[in-house]
Amino acid sequence: MEKMTCEDVFDGDLDPVWRHADDSWRHGSYVSEVYKRVEDDTYWMFNYRLSTDGETNELREGFAEVCQVWPEEVVTVRYTSEPQKDKTPRETRQL
Repeated sequence: MEKMTCEDVFDGDLDPVWRHADDSWRHGSYVSEVYKRVEDDTYWMFNYRLSTDGETNELREGFAEVCQVWPEEVVTVRYTSEPQKDKTPRETRQL
């Protein structure tokens, strides 16, 4: 398995699976993207800055941070103001 490079984002056979942009940089956003490489089913994260004019200099010039990542499923609990509907089937009686 070869390590991904910045060029692979533009040239590789990748499926985007996740993206997060943090607008705290005054000239644009800090972006994190995860791609699935189709040939070996591995996942790779790219971290770079995206300027307000749409330039991705770090990614284009090969200076973005690239690392392999692994998916992890997480159960989420949320709280609502309505009671949960019973999802189990009720017993039925035959008459």
